[in-house]
Amino acid sequence: MSRDGAAWFVAPPDRWTATHVSLPRDESHHARRSLRVSASDLITVTDGAGRVARCAVERVEDDVILAAILDHERRPRPVPEIVVYQGAPKGGKSDDVVERLAELGVSATWIFSSERAVVNWDDAKRSRRAARWEAIARGAAKQSRNPYVMATGPPISWTTLVHRVTNETSTIVLWERATLPLRTALDPPARRIALIVGPEGGLSRGEAEALADAGGRLVSLGPRILRTENAAFAAVAALQFHYGLIG
Repeated sequence: MSRDGAAWFVAPPDRWTATHVSLPRDESHHARRSLRVSASDLITVTDGAGRVARCAVERVEDDVILAAILDHERRPRPVPEIVVYQGAPKGGKSDDVVERLAELGVSATWIFSSERAVVNWDDAKRSRRAARWEAIARGAAKQSRNPYVMATGPPISWTTLVHRVTNETSTIVLWERATLPLRTALDPPARRIALIVGPEGGLSRGEAEALADAGGRLVSLGPRILRTENAAFAAVAALQFHYGLIG
């Protein structure tokens, strides 16, 4: 398939047929108003789940762009799949974490509450934050030309986090008091790796021990203490380099 410089857009699977794809209204609005996309222009569209198509815009109907599929391919998800559980940072730092990790190609990022990061959001705010993070993840996928849109959603509780860790096959927990270096804790290529990063102030000893009891390995990034949003980014980059996904 041709890999030209055409702008990228995301359209979920239910907007595809065998021959055409229609962009969602927000994507159509961005294409028309910001990028000045018009009939006969070439664009690239992904379903966010590995399918990528080179398309030609045919027309606009009810403010929705309809494009003909010229050719397409399905790209495999990189292995190992990396999932990040991030302790809720203060202020708007969650947005930065979601954006950075999505651009790196992380499979999913979930913000969690803990002793030092209590998320007291009502249902309405949780819903708004989830929608915002999902939009950021879509934008980051387009920016990085990633055919897989990172999954995310509302913040999860500490109890939910521990339960999920028990079901992960390989979990790495960053903890500033750990003595095991990250590089020595990595298995041969696994299908999926879960990475847990504490909030500002880190994980308490009790929390770290609970995660270890659930199957996580407590590891250190080294002698420097990084900000929580930088620790996630650094650790993911290290994992990707180790497994040959970047570099």
